[in-house]
Amino acid sequence: HYEHQKWSNDQSHLKAWQKGNTGYPLVDASMRQLWLTGWMNNYMRHVVASFLISYLRLHWIHGYEWFQDTLVDADVAINAMMWQNGGMSGLDQWNFVMHPVDAAMTCDPKGNYIRKWIPELAALPDEFIHIPWKCPPSILRRAGVSLGGNYPQRIIIDLETSREQSLKDVTEVRRKFGRDWVDKITGNDLVPLPNGLKIPCITRKEFKYKTANPESRENPHTAVLRGYRSRKRDVKIAFENKVDFLASTMNECVLRQER
Repeated sequence: HYEHQKWSNDQSHLKAWQKGNTGYPLVDASMRQLWLTGWMNNYMRHVVASFLISYLRLHWIHGYEWFQDTLVDADVAINAMMWQNGGMSGLDQWNFVMHPVDAAMTCDPKGNYIRKWIPELAALPDEFIHIPWKCPPSILRRAGVSLGGNYPQRIIIDLETSREQSLKDVTEVRRKFGRDWVDKITGNDLVPLPNGLKIPCITRKEFKYKTANPESRENPHTAVLRGYRSRKRDVKIAFENKVDFLASTMNECVLRQER
């Protein structure tokens, strides 16, 4: 029934993902490493797959085809199986979604990986290396970073809304087309066998909950892995932006006086 699922057809988003120009540093660093070397580690593969499927809402087949063309260790069976599992239609669905920022702060807190593969961001402080859009303009200038210039603006801004739409798309197809293919007791997807029997497969918990509770605004089984959070980092970011705002305001007042 997943062949009926709605997917985005935004080719500009697909191209940005393929070439590492999404505006999300960890995604971009991973995809640039893939393009230049033909390889990235397993953690990064999950990050870029989650971004393509759950945030850009692009069909998993695009990811499968790109990996098949670019990975030096590409294996048709493994590649197809993993992308199907990530793309909701596999036998062992991923019960997680990698958040592009939180995953970055978890696996690369100092930004070393980003600086290696995105040298244009190398001069940014650690606290802004994964979130350059939150960086004060003065710090961006000193670091030689121009968002929309030498490094792209984010191709999507509201990650939560986009992912919620992805979840809604899955829920709708399960409710509309999956009545004969969803177990009424467990909520698991069913797969037919050659003898006509159906067996349950591993199904993401948030899909099962949302299918049973389509109007619910809360989902206790959200699949997004929040990962590392740092209050100290957040406080420093707020302070830097406050200082930059005050400095800009004072500079504007001086210029007005001079005029």
